[in-house]
Amino acid sequence: MKRILCLIDTLGMGGAERQMIGLALFLKQNGYHVDLITYCEHDFYSELVQKYAIGSVTLHTKNNKWSKLYAIRKHIKETGGYDWMIAYKDGPTIIGCILKMFGGKFRLIASERNTTQCLALKDKVKFFLYRWADYVVPNAYAQEKFIRTNFPKLSQSVTTITNFTDTDYFIPIAQPTNQKFIIMTVARVARQKNVSNYLEAIKRLKEDGLTNVHFDWYGDVQTKEETYGDMCFKKRLELGIEDMIDFHPATIEILKHYQNCDVFCLPSIYEGFPNVVCEAMSCGKPIVCSRVCDNPHIVQENQNGIFFTPTDVNSIYEGLKYIINMPKEDLQIWGKYSREIAESLFSKKAFFQKYIKLIESL
Repeated sequence: MKRILCLIDTLGMGGAERQMIGLALFLKQNGYHVDLITYCEHDFYSELVQKYAIGSVTLHTKNNKWSKLYAIRKHIKETGGYDWMIAYKDGPTIIGCILKMFGGKFRLIASERNTTQCLALKDKVKFFLYRWADYVVPNAYAQEKFIRTNFPKLSQSVTTITNFTDTDYFIPIAQPTNQKFIIMTVARVARQKNVSNYLEAIKRLKEDGLTNVHFDWYGDVQTKEETYGDMCFKKRLELGIEDMIDFHPATIEILKHYQNCDVFCLPSIYEGFPNVVCEAMSCGKPIVCSRVCDNPHIVQENQNGIFFTPTDVNSIYEGLKYIINMPKEDLQIWGKYSREIAESLFSKKAFFQKYIKLIESL
């Protein structure tokens, strides 16, 4: 039986965390010994981990990379070693590569969970270290293209595995009968998610008299972006749109909110392969989102959704206005097609089988 260490920094709110839990569960169900290891305290998904009886351990470390590196190395030694490490997100993938560089005996899958927008020094270091990974697995085709273009020496090890969606859990319900037209977003409050421009577009909708619509944003302020978060909350009041948009804390009970909204919107400046769009589509919702990264691989324009340019407030405004004014019958057709796309593209089986193929390949 192969032993697999699934390494991620935290089980806090996020798509990567949910994907890692699903992967660990599937590998366990298919006969692998799996340990899910984190090194930051956060229990947002603890109920899922307990429900699935996944072997999860949080290593208690100091807040520096060497302490984390030492703790993970010590854990591997004490448990007798692993055949594979699957690392999600930058910190864990770098740790995995360094351990391999210094003689780690495990095979390594380094998974890229976002798209690189510019090559900062830390990115150059990370991609240099990836030469010690057996596979580099982005979850977005846009990121695979970026790696092949900028780091051709990694081309032989790069393969994209897009995210899965649990289409048995994220299911549609009867068309909601909301008093107002509800447009929902699930995302961290962060610059990447383009909150400020989104608020400006909502202000324009109010000026047009489109007040029979309400926006609900679910997600906490991203760590180290507290100043931006405060600015966005103040801007909501300054623009006079506090009656049109509410910011809600992140919640694990997100399904009912997907099911009860009319449309899902993700206004990000960039994305990887956005879980939240896939989940909303699985719940049978029309989509309005940024034309960035892998979104055009997921959303079919004028069939189940429309795109806008995230850096252009007018483009966001026009996209929102268009979908708000669509006939209800057309929205229902778009929502039905969203579900069909989800069932065909976001298969759990395809996701897991691709990982097993890699694990059994060497």
